[in-house]
Amino acid sequence: MVPISSPKIYNYLDGNGNQYIIKNKVIEYMPVKPLHSSSGVYNGGHYTKKELSKQQYNQLTSILNEAIKNKKSHIKNRVKMSGLIVIQEENKEKAYILNPGSEEISKIENSLKNIMSN
Repeated sequence: MVPISSPKIYNYLDGNGNQYIIKNKVIEYMPVKPLHSSSGVYNGGHYTKKELSKQQYNQLTSILNEAIKNKKSHIKNRVKMSGLIVIQEENKEKAYILNPGSEEISKIENSLKNIMSN
């Protein structure tokens, strides 16, 4: 019997800690609430779950993979306003921290904003 491999799951956390989960052509937005924000006031909005078209999924995962490959934009420790990409595949998890203000963060967050607003 051939084991069924679990699909790759992409997690992206923005500089405020809002989380985007991309899997099986679905995106979930899990916003930070004031209780869990660093300021105690920030509210990331409402939970949202949307289906992604094949084109949206491919575009988004391509941008995330580009950011992973560009090691120059990576930093060692998570700091405020940095981006965090976590890839989960099978029983493995890899994390990549992106420098605050990097071009990679801009591309990822612009793409996410565009997808979530349509």
